Amino acid sequence: MKKILAIAALVLGFAAAASAQTIKEQDPAAHQARVFPMPVKHLYFHSEILGVDKNFSVILPKNYDKNPDKYYPVVYLLHGGGENDWEWANIPVSMLCEVITRETNDGTCAEMIIVQPNATEVKGGYNNVEGWKYQDYFFNELIPAVEKNFRVKADKGHRAVGGLSMGAGGTYQYALTRPEMFCAAYAISGHSSIDVTTLSPAELEKVKTVAWTIDCGDDDIAFDNAVKTYQQMKKVGMNAQFRSRDGVHATFYWYDGLGLALRFFTRHFADQCE
Repeated sequence: MKKILAIAALVLGFAAAASAQTIKEQDPAAHQARVFPMPVKHLYFHSEILGVDKNFSVILPKNYDKNPDKYYPVVYLLHGGGENDWEWANIPVSMLCEVITRETNDGTCAEMIIVQPNATEVKGGYNNVEGWKYQDYFFNELIPAVEKNFRVKADKGHRAVGGLSMGAGGTYQYALTRPEMFCAAYAISGHSSIDVTTLSPAELEKVKTVAWTIDCGDDDIAFDNAVKTYQQMKKVGMNAQFRSRDGVHATFYWYDGLGLALRFFTRHFADQCE
């Protein structure tokens, strides 16, 4: 009983921390001023879990402010090693906006809110490690803060996750350990340390509710692991597809992959599946 009460207190503590977050604008003097083709918010709040201020950026649909009653699906876009919330795949936000504009202007992709966390400050990586519970921060503080402050459709059917390299590793970790949170996952050029063939029947039923794309260049250093992970997913009956193009572990491959990811997410958002 004492253990149950302790866990309950911890959960309530996380909830209280998330509800108390005050989001602030990042210091614009720290970055080159730019004008983007869609609303972009560079933000931060103090993480009680990590004990530091954590940056994140949000790319909003072009007409977000003109449609105050409209709610949108949300994608958590995880960057690679050495990058931050201002860059994804070493691609600046201005170029990300260009891809999003191109894919949404003709209706190919749904309008969506894109959240770019920052997993490089202090320590790098998306997992929990000793003294740095980043995964706890992501699920217990960042997602609640986004859903409190932006008009997102806050349910599994309208929430997706994707990333490249280190961010693909985070995508595997998050969508495989918390499948109740995401409808779709898109992993580009990344390694998975989770063998899905070892999951219990109950765990497997949950992960089967997530649609997957594993995308990796044919000359990428992660190619063999990507193929192995895909084969494991198909062996256990998961909803997964594998995509590969001519390419290495490089920015141009990831740039093309972003447009494909947005189309994939659109197909699997609940509104598109009804």
